[in-house]
Amino acid sequence: MARKNRLTIDFEGFDVLQKRLTELGGDAKQAAESALIESHKIVTQKVTAAMVKHRESGGTADAIISAPVVEWTGDTAAVDVGFDITGGGLASIFIMYGTQLHGQPHVTPDRNLYNAVYGAQTRKEILKIQQQTYEKLIERVMEK
Repeated sequence: MARKNRLTIDFEGFDVLQKRLTELGGDAKQAAESALIESHKIVTQKVTAAMVKHRESGGTADAIISAPVVEWTGDTAAVDVGFDITGGGLASIFIMYGTQLHGQPHVTPDRNLYNAVYGAQTRKEILKIQQQTYEKLIERVMEK
């Protein structure tokens, strides 16, 4: 995630649920896109909440990637989350990691913002929503 903050489908048991959905005649592409859109919502909500105290100009907050765009590379789907660095989000890096001036902290790192994108709790929520999305789609296909 060095170049971009991207999410993919990556929960334990994904292969099993993907296979089951396909065997039942479900749309695997739709499932992946739905799971990624739901994952994007989690990160976006957390990032937006963490940025409230950093709204001096509003430029960085305006660079939050608020509209999920699922991109496919072969069989792998991904969605960008966090900030559009080239669209005004560069300051988010300094807010998350902090800065030093002459060896002394100048901007203290904001762990809440960092955790909104990279934190273990966020990751756990993403994995859970991805799995739930697949399970719900399997249930819908089975009801038909």
